[in-house]
Amino acid sequence: MLKINEVFVATFAAALSMGAWIVKKIFSRIEKLEDNLAEVERNLLTRDDIQGIKDTQTLILQHLLEHRKTENNKNG
Repeated sequence: MLKINEVFVATFAAALSMGAWIVKKIFSRIEKLEDNLAEVERNLLTRDDIQGIKDTQTLILQHLLEHRKTENNKNG
Protein backbone atom coordinates (compact mmCIF):
# COMPACT_ATOMS: atom_id res chain seq x y z
CA MET A 1 0.00 0.00 0.00
CA LEU A 2 2.88 2.33 0.77
CA LYS A 3 4.35 1.83 -2.70
CA ILE A 4 1.01 2.64 -4.31
CA ASN A 5 0.84 5.92 -2.37
CA GLU A 6 4.40 6.81 -3.37
CA VAL A 7 3.67 6.09 -7.05
CA PHE A 8 0.46 8.10 -6.86
CA VAL A 9 2.22 11.06 -5.22
CA ALA A 10 5.09 10.92 -7.74
CA THR A 11 2.67 10.73 -10.68
CA PHE A 12 0.56 13.55 -9.28
CA ALA A 13 3.66 15.71 -8.70
CA ALA A 14 4.92 15.03 -12.22
CA ALA A 15 1.53 15.92 -13.71
CA LEU A 16 1.40 19.14 -11.68
CA SER A 17 4.91 20.15 -12.71
CA MET A 18 4.13 19.47 -16.38
CA GLY A 19 0.95 21.50 -16.08
CA ALA A 20 2.82 24.36 -14.45
CA TRP A 21 5.46 24.25 -17.19
CA ILE A 22 2.78 24.36 -19.91
CA VAL A 23 0.99 27.27 -18.25
CA LYS A 24 4.28 29.15 -17.87
CA LYS A 25 5.08 28.62 -21.57
CA ILE A 26 1.62 29.79 -22.64
CA PHE A 27 1.77 32.95 -20.54
CA SER A 28 5.31 33.77 -21.66
CA ARG A 29 4.20 33.51 -25.29
CA ILE A 30 1.19 35.70 -24.58
CA GLU A 31 3.47 38.29 -22.99
CA LYS A 32 5.76 38.22 -26.04
CA LEU A 33 2.78 38.67 -28.35
CA GLU A 34 1.52 41.60 -26.27
CA ASP A 35 4.96 43.21 -26.42
CA ASN A 36 5.10 42.73 -30.19
CA LEU A 37 1.62 44.20 -30.56
CA ALA A 38 2.57 47.21 -28.45
CA GLU A 39 5.63 47.74 -30.67
CA VAL A 40 3.49 47.61 -33.81
CA GLU A 41 0.95 50.02 -32.31
CA ARG A 42 3.75 52.48 -31.48
CA ASN A 43 4.93 52.45 -35.09
CA LEU A 44 1.50 52.41 -36.69
CA LEU A 45 0.50 55.44 -38.74
CA THR A 46 -3.03 56.76 -38.35
CA ARG A 47 -5.10 58.45 -41.04
CA ASP A 48 -4.30 61.81 -39.45
CA ASP A 49 -0.59 61.08 -39.71
CA ILE A 50 -0.93 60.16 -43.38
CA GLN A 51 -3.01 63.26 -44.08
CA GLY A 52 -0.31 65.40 -42.45
CA ILE A 53 2.31 63.80 -44.69
CA LYS A 54 0.15 64.41 -47.77
CA ASP A 55 -0.37 68.05 -46.77
CA THR A 56 3.36 68.54 -46.33
CA GLN A 57 4.07 66.85 -49.65
CA THR A 58 1.55 69.11 -51.39
CA LEU A 59 3.09 72.20 -49.81
CA ILE A 60 6.58 71.18 -50.95
CA LEU A 61 5.36 70.42 -54.46
CA GLN A 62 3.61 73.81 -54.70
CA HIS A 63 6.75 75.56 -53.53
CA LEU A 64 8.90 73.73 -56.07
CA LEU A 65 6.49 74.52 -58.90
CA GLU A 66 6.41 78.20 -57.94
CA HIS A 67 10.20 78.23 -57.75
CA ARG A 68 10.38 76.66 -61.22
CA LYS A 69 8.09 79.39 -62.58
CA THR A 70 10.27 82.13 -61.13
CA GLU A 71 13.41 80.45 -62.50
CA ASN A 72 11.82 80.24 -65.95
CA ASN A 73 10.82 83.92 -65.77
CA LYS A 74 14.39 84.94 -64.84
CA ASN A 75 15.93 82.89 -67.67
CA GLY A 76 13.27 83.74 -70.26
